[in-house]
Amino acid sequence: MTEDEAEAKRQKAVDFLHRIGEDDRADDFASMSATEYAEHKGAELRPHRPNRRNNMSKSRTQIQHELDEANEYIEHLEGKLDDIAGIAGEEGDDDEDDDEGEEG
Repeated sequence: MTEDEAEAKRQKAVDFLHRIGEDDRADDFASMSATEYAEHKGAELRPHRPNRRNNMSKSRTQIQHELDEANEYIEHLEGKLDDIAGIAGEEGDDDEDDDEGEEG
Protein backbone atom coordinates (compact mmCIF):
# COMPACT_ATOMS: atom_id res chain seq x y z
CA MET A 1 0.00 0.00 0.00
CA THR A 2 1.08 3.59 -0.44
CA GLU A 3 1.76 5.90 2.47
CA ASP A 4 -1.45 7.80 1.64
CA GLU A 5 -3.45 4.58 1.75
CA ALA A 6 -1.84 3.59 5.05
CA GLU A 7 -2.65 7.01 6.52
CA ALA A 8 -6.25 6.83 5.34
CA LYS A 9 -6.66 3.35 6.82
CA ARG A 10 -4.99 4.40 10.07
CA GLN A 11 -7.36 7.34 10.44
CA LYS A 12 -10.39 5.16 9.65
CA ALA A 13 -9.24 2.69 12.29
CA VAL A 14 -8.91 5.51 14.83
CA ASP A 15 -12.38 6.83 13.98
CA PHE A 16 -13.92 3.36 14.14
CA LEU A 17 -12.33 2.52 17.49
CA HIS A 18 -13.60 5.79 18.95
CA ARG A 19 -17.12 5.01 17.63
CA ILE A 20 -17.18 1.65 19.40
CA GLY A 21 -15.79 3.06 22.63
CA GLU A 22 -12.28 1.60 22.34
CA ASP A 23 -10.61 4.92 23.11
CA ASP A 24 -7.36 3.44 24.45
CA ARG A 25 -6.84 1.39 21.29
CA ALA A 26 -7.82 4.42 19.19
CA ASP A 27 -5.16 6.47 20.95
CA ASP A 28 -2.58 3.77 20.21
CA PHE A 29 -3.39 3.93 16.50
CA ALA A 30 -3.55 7.74 16.55
CA SER A 31 0.01 7.90 17.86
CA MET A 32 1.31 5.73 14.99
CA SER A 33 2.73 7.08 11.77
CA ALA A 34 1.39 5.77 8.47
CA THR A 35 4.56 3.68 8.17
CA GLU A 36 4.13 2.21 11.67
CA TYR A 37 0.48 1.44 10.93
CA ALA A 38 1.42 -0.37 7.70
CA GLU A 39 4.05 -2.40 9.57
CA HIS A 40 1.50 -3.20 12.30
CA LYS A 41 -0.83 -4.54 9.61
CA GLY A 42 1.98 -6.50 7.97
CA ALA A 43 1.86 -4.43 4.79
CA GLU A 44 4.73 -2.97 2.85
CA LEU A 45 4.70 0.64 1.75
CA ARG A 46 5.30 1.24 -1.92
CA PRO A 47 5.71 4.43 -3.88
CA HIS A 48 2.53 6.03 -5.14
CA ARG A 49 2.15 5.42 -8.88
CA PRO A 50 -1.04 6.96 -10.16
CA ASN A 51 -2.53 4.83 -12.89
CA ARG A 52 -5.89 3.31 -13.67
CA ARG A 53 -5.12 -0.09 -12.15
CA ASN A 54 -3.81 1.47 -8.93
CA ASN A 55 -6.90 3.65 -8.61
CA MET A 56 -9.17 0.63 -9.06
CA SER A 57 -7.16 -1.34 -6.52
CA LYS A 58 -7.30 1.55 -4.08
CA SER A 59 -11.09 1.71 -4.31
CA ARG A 60 -11.37 -2.02 -3.77
CA THR A 61 -9.02 -1.78 -0.79
CA GLN A 62 -11.03 1.04 0.72
CA ILE A 63 -14.27 -0.87 0.23
CA GLN A 64 -12.76 -3.99 1.80
CA HIS A 65 -11.53 -1.97 4.77
CA GLU A 66 -14.97 -0.42 5.27
CA LEU A 67 -16.54 -3.87 5.04
CA ASP A 68 -14.09 -5.21 7.63
CA GLU A 69 -14.89 -2.28 9.93
CA ALA A 70 -18.62 -2.83 9.47
CA ASN A 71 -18.27 -6.53 10.27
CA GLU A 72 -16.26 -5.75 13.40
CA TYR A 73 -18.92 -3.28 14.48
CA ILE A 74 -21.69 -5.81 13.81
CA GLU A 75 -19.85 -8.39 15.93
CA HIS A 76 -19.49 -5.81 18.69
CA LEU A 77 -23.22 -5.02 18.56
CA GLU A 78 -24.13 -8.72 18.49
CA GLY A 79 -22.11 -9.17 21.67
CA LYS A 80 -24.00 -6.35 23.32
CA LEU A 81 -27.32 -7.84 22.18
CA ASP A 82 -26.32 -11.22 23.60
CA ASP A 83 -25.53 -9.52 26.91
CA ILE A 84 -28.89 -7.75 26.88
CA ALA A 85 -30.72 -10.96 26.00
CA GLY A 86 -28.95 -12.72 28.86
CA ILE A 87 -29.99 -10.02 31.31
CA ALA A 88 -33.55 -10.02 29.98
CA GLY A 89 -33.66 -13.81 30.23
CA GLU A 90 -32.51 -13.68 33.84
CA GLU A 91 -35.18 -11.13 34.68
CA GLY A 92 -37.79 -13.24 32.91
CA ASP A 93 -36.78 -16.27 35.01
CA ASP A 94 -37.29 -14.24 38.19
CA ASP A 95 -40.76 -13.15 37.07
CA GLU A 96 -41.76 -16.74 36.37
CA ASP A 97 -40.58 -17.82 39.83
CA ASP A 98 -42.56 -15.00 41.43
CA ASP A 99 -45.74 -15.98 39.58
CA GLU A 100 -45.41 -19.61 40.59
CA GLY A 101 -44.88 -18.65 44.24
CA GLU A 102 -48.07 -16.60 44.28
CA GLU A 103 -50.19 -19.42 42.85
CA GLY A 104 -48.87 -22.10 45.21
